[in-house]
Amino acid sequence: MECRFGLATLALLVCGIGSLTQAADWPQWQGPERNAISREKGLLKEWAPQGPQLSWRIQGLGGGDSAPAIADGRLIGLSHRATGEVVWALSEKDGKELWVTALGDATQQRMPQSKEGPGGTPTIDGDRVYVIGMSGTLACLNAKSGEIVWKRSFAQDFGGVQPMWSFRESPLVDGDLVICTPGGPDATLAAVNKLSGETVWKCKVPDSAATPSGGGPPNGGPPGGNRPGRGGPPGGNNPGRAPAAVTGTTEPALFVSERFGMTGFSRELKNGKYLVKLYFAETYDGITGTGQRVFTFDVQGTEFKDFDIWEKAGGARKAYVESVPVNVTDGKLKITFTRQVENPAIKAIEIIPQSEDVKESGTVRINAGLSVALKDSTGKEWLADQGFEGGQVNAGTTNFGGGPGRGGPGGGGFPGGGGSFCRSGAAYSSVIPIDFEGQRQYVQLTATSLIGLSAADGKLLWTYDRPANRMGINCSTPIFADGFVFAASAYGNGGGAVRLAKDSTGKITAKEVYFTSNMQNHHGGMIVVDGCLYGANGGNEGGFLTCMDFQTGEVLWRDRQAPKGALLLADNRLYLRSESGTVILIEPSKVGFVERGRFEQPDRSEAPAWSHPIVANGKLYIRDQDMLLCYDVLAK
Repeated sequence: MECRFGLATLALLVCGIGSLTQAADWPQWQGPERNAISREKGLLKEWAPQGPQLSWRIQGLGGGDSAPAIADGRLIGLSHRATGEVVWALSEKDGKELWVTALGDATQQRMPQSKEGPGGTPTIDGDRVYVIGMSGTLACLNAKSGEIVWKRSFAQDFGGVQPMWSFRESPLVDGDLVICTPGGPDATLAAVNKLSGETVWKCKVPDSAATPSGGGPPNGGPPGGNRPGRGGPPGGNNPGRAPAAVTGTTEPALFVSERFGMTGFSRELKNGKYLVKLYFAETYDGITGTGQRVFTFDVQGTEFKDFDIWEKAGGARKAYVESVPVNVTDGKLKITFTRQVENPAIKAIEIIPQSEDVKESGTVRINAGLSVALKDSTGKEWLADQGFEGGQVNAGTTNFGGGPGRGGPGGGGFPGGGGSFCRSGAAYSSVIPIDFEGQRQYVQLTATSLIGLSAADGKLLWTYDRPANRMGINCSTPIFADGFVFAASAYGNGGGAVRLAKDSTGKITAKEVYFTSNMQNHHGGMIVVDGCLYGANGGNEGGFLTCMDFQTGEVLWRDRQAPKGALLLADNRLYLRSESGTVILIEPSKVGFVERGRFEQPDRSEAPAWSHPIVANGKLYIRDQDMLLCYDVLAK
């Protein structure tokens, strides 16, 4: 395979992670070296028009995005079945179920995206397997029988706080330790003994991470984590991300909270004429221009098609009020909202009587997203959020404004309630081990920062804020390659590379080399091959594969023929599984997109295809919720 491995890969080849078995197994999240690179050789270099041959398929797994781990002839994964969360094992030969073990009750996730079931991948270590459930159950099971050896609870044992989209982490087994991210005030990360489950160490990561040494980035942006809106006191559960005030109004307090994703609004009113005023402002940082949030709404028969808040208001955090005269004839005001691009979002609704026969009813004012009433600067009272159908609320405690459209996180590492999206210190990423200057470290992308910890005692060694977006929805696993540590997130953010340095006192610092908004990787992962970083650039609104120079961040190419999805590398071919379900074989190239085949997965479910593809022992595995497909990709 024409691939230049980085320092992390070399270290892992020497030290190993757990008791890895066959060279072509896939025993954990992102494979043997936890970098989404398979050790396979002798695979198909091109696919026939219909794709590779289907070896077997099974159904009945249950719901979830969990991609299985594969070792010693077994596939082991996680699902929701009925009212429970389970761990299952299948035969690698034919998909026959070998055992299934109940982990606990199914988690009732408050957000609709990826609520079907778990998203983390188990880790197989010899005769044991380690899993993290959606509710934060960390468990060790016998890999042969499925018997539970020990269990720990993130909430009860570590004070862990569940993120908005539940726990989606894949546990790291390294030596005698299992590393995980409970996200609690005193245990952002923790290490337990892999044999007994006893706590070895806990690490508290301040909410507001430090600025990396070396000043600002080359492009002249703000240094380190000192981005607007990221301030606030460190420690505790204080999000420290108060959004900037909305301009163009005398009442900015009305534009802080909001409801998003709703389908309708209704209010019983006396028949007569009214003036309905709808209050809008684009406060979600993931929207950066026109066309990124477009919806239609209808007020009592008056339709507003292709409504774009950014376009109407003239930019971000600018107030816009749409006034609509209506005539109520059936005792009820009705408003419908229809999503086109991203979620509909609204700040407030004001209903003002116009005709004499209804003026005695008084004006109705509703502040969307708030759980309590609000008085404006003139003393007028705005009622708490009510009358809406569907959607979610954001009380304005974060810069989440409008929320993600169809996607929160997915894959193997993926955001609770009331809009407080950053209360957990955990995001949805998974830990990687690295070796630097003779010291073992664990690197993780938390809700607030990219961090490095001492493997020996969990001491925080360094932090780098910029790859973490303001909503704490950080999903992709970090990369350590070619001397850089790199991490990225979506929602209007991007990716940054740091070079670690150690001074004469032994202190380690992370100096930013570059930061780019051209790698807003959501949860499909990134891979470094021959000095190039490949990954999908794009969030909820979509995106497509991008190739950039890993040393400089320069974009070499991007191509819409390779839509946003999850990646792995095997035998010098990239396997891209798009969110729609299309699977594409790509030859890595600095020059441009080189396709070597594609096929459509049969019997696609309605859920986004977020489970990452796996290549192990000559087979390609594709999970789609309840179904698992096994394809033969071995060259004949």
